[in-house]
Amino acid sequence: MRAIPTAYVVENSILGENLYNSSGNILVKKGTTLTAKLLKQIEVNKVYTLYIDDPHSDYEVFRLLEQSLRVKGALLMKELFALANEHKSILDVHNRLESYVNDVLYELKSFKRKTIEHIDIKNVDNYIYSSSINVALLSALIAWDLNYSDDMVKQIFIGALYHDIGIALLPSDVINKSGELSIDEKMMILNHPNKGHNYLKDKTFLSAYVKQIALHHHECLDGSGYPNRIKDDDISFISQIVGVADIYDAMTSDRPYKRAVPPYEALEYILGTGSKFDPKVINAFIKRITPYPCGSIVKLSNGKFAVVDEISEDVPLRPIVRIINKVGDGYEYQRIDLRVNNSIVIENISYDKI
Repeated sequence: MRAIPTAYVVENSILGENLYNSSGNILVKKGTTLTAKLLKQIEVNKVYTLYIDDPHSDYEVFRLLEQSLRVKGALLMKELFALANEHKSILDVHNRLESYVNDVLYELKSFKRKTIEHIDIKNVDNYIYSSSINVALLSALIAWDLNYSDDMVKQIFIGALYHDIGIALLPSDVINKSGELSIDEKMMILNHPNKGHNYLKDKTFLSAYVKQIALHHHECLDGSGYPNRIKDDDISFISQIVGVADIYDAMTSDRPYKRAVPPYEALEYILGTGSKFDPKVINAFIKRITPYPCGSIVKLSNGKFAVVDEISEDVPLRPIVRIINKVGDGYEYQRIDLRVNNSIVIENISYDKI
């Protein structure tokens, strides 16, 4: 199966995995035939990317975290953010969240050298909660690659969960606005790290690392970040880890005001940030991201379409692919290794039916 923006999904396609609504319940089951009416219902539920079965792409998505465990985490984050917004105690939900973190890291540790090779399907209304889980997972993988201890990885994971707590304290109409923000609304967004840190600073059950991440995750080494435009050693290194993970997840996620970009575009953007992030963080990040997820259909520079079969960690932009050749009523496939065949490059990911 492969991930496709909903706008490109044709009628009678088969859904490749369960689809969840904003309450964490199954909206459409895996294997369902997607009629025009059902596609409209999915759009109403603000899901703009789907996994569908594809005759050329028999790849089964490898997930670092089982889907139901992701949903559980997103619902815990939703509860946490709601309590914070209402200025009620978050201690009980934090304790449950910490237990959840222990379970996730226990599962994740078996795959700590793996890459993230799937696209997480989010309901747009649940973006901020699902994003917290995604950013935490990627941050943990980067931290392990940088040889942080398991105890420190846990603090970074929790910090990543809490990094956008300041967003939870903003008016919901600002958070979910699909149109252009006013100047005052933009200032609210830019100030959310300060707001989040002020909220967390007296929470004795949270470490200083968690609070640093909430404050610094949008700061950049060259002083171009926000909210306080600090630079260099004034920015905690672990905040850089969460900051890079946050940029990647934001770019590859459907949001109220924009659609997701493919992983390779987000990777290229982050690689082009230059002096904004520590090179050690960028290098560790690159090892954890698959720019062209296995099962994707890509257009090659020779005009052919191909299925991505295997990704090499050392050269992720040059995968092994199968070129799709139409033969009579069927297809034949030609497997080539782009690490060896330097005359062909990938131009883009294709979402059209081949």
